[in-house]
Amino acid sequence: MRLRNKKGSLNLSIEAIVILVMAMAILGLGLGFIRGLITKGQGQFTTAIDNAELENPATADNPMTVDRTVNVKTKGTGRMKIGFYNGGANELLNAQPILSGECKPDGTNSITFQSGPQKIGIGEGKGWEVLVKDNASGSSVGSTTICTLKFNDGSNIFASRQFQVNIVS
Repeated sequence: MRLRNKKGSLNLSIEAIVILVMAMAILGLGLGFIRGLITKGQGQFTTAIDNAELENPATADNPMTVDRTVNVKTKGTGRMKIGFYNGGANELLNAQPILSGECKPDGTNSITFQSGPQKIGIGEGKGWEVLVKDNASGSSVGSTTICTLKFNDGSNIFASRQFQVNIVS
C-alpha cells in the first residue's frame, strides 16, 4: 500500500484560514468605523444644510428666513430650519442664530435651542437645522409663545425674526 503525499491539501487549508482571518479583521474595522460615524451623528444637535434645501431660502431681498411655527413636545424637542444670506461687505467667520431674551410659553418654562457657527462668504446663503428644546418640567400642552431669533457673528447683530413655539403632547 502506498501513502500519498498530502502536503498540497494542507497548504491550501492554511491559505484559506489566513484569508478568512484577514477578511474578518477588515470586516471588524469597517463595522467599527461605521459605528463611530453613527455615534458622532447622534451627538449632533445642529445640522448645516444647503440654503437651496430650505422651503424659503434666504436671499439678498430676504436675508433671514425662519420657520414661523415650531412644535415642541413637553420636556422634549422640535426642529427648526433657519436661513441667512450675507449681503454685507465682509465674510462672516462665526455666523450663527441665537435666541434673544427669554422665551417662556407659560411664563415659567424656558425654551432654548442649540446651533453651531458657520463661515458665510460675501453674497452666500447658508442654512441651519436646529434643535429647539423645552427645558421645564411643568409645561402646559397647548401653550404658545413668541420668541425672537437674532443672527450674529459673535459681535454684530445682522437680522432678527420672530417665531412661535407651540407646546404639544
